[in-house]
Amino acid sequence: MNYEACIKKSIEYIENNLNKKIQLKELADKAFLSKYHFHRVFHSVVGEPVAEYIRKKRLEEAANELLTTENKIIDIALKYQFSNQESFTKAFKRLYGIPP
Repeated sequence: MNYEACIKKSIEYIENNLNKKIQLKELADKAFLSKYHFHRVFHSVVGEPVAEYIRKKRLEEAANELLTTENKIIDIALKYQFSNQESFTKAFKRLYGIPP
């Protein structure tokens, strides 16, 4: 099985669905792997766990939206599946070193 191709398709799916809830089981099913094996393969190919990759991608898109739109922080946070503005701000600050 070509794991890199499976992971590439998973990454495309993730990047096209950042504003939706993404389950590990859903990604694993699309790659025809168990959740455990998918997580191991993803980490091996990408270099970070699935959840961390998704979180970083969501924060990248949110940061871009903060720079290019007049949308409120809370609206952007909720759009990218953060439960509230506080959790979004903490994650943003952890990644970028500054608050949104």
